[in-house]
Amino acid sequence: MNSLQVNDLMDHQPLTVSANIGVIVALRQLLKKGLSAAPVVNDEGELQGILSEADCMKGTLLGGYFEQIGELVSHRMSTTVCTVTPDTDLVSAAKIMLDNKRRVLPVVESGKVVGLLTRTKVLAEIMERIDSPSHA
Repeated sequence: MNSLQVNDLMDHQPLTVSANIGVIVALRQLLKKGLSAAPVVNDEGELQGILSEADCMKGTLLGGYFEQIGELVSHRMSTTVCTVTPDTDLVSAAKIMLDNKRRVLPVVESGKVVGLLTRTKVLAEIMERIDSPSHA
């Protein structure tokens, strides 16, 4: 695991959303892709924040469903985002996920989102290594 880098497991064509679209539109995209969060980017692909299922639920439960229908991602997203780079080693990335209770980490290079690492991908890699004949 120590030799693996984020680049080895990240989604190289991640779902990103614009801060200027509706929360409901973004939530539909998250659900369709089976993701718990997506990076929010500007027109240049630069990271602006992250929109999570929890952010959407807070809006629905606390703000009222009907108010959220027209609400923009920019009003609901979190602007404090844990990120990694493609060359971050996988163990360090997993530690960041655990320490910060994150299910996804945007992968950023020069301020732009170049990928997405999910906890599911990390766990799948661990299971693959456990199940491999060389591990037995």
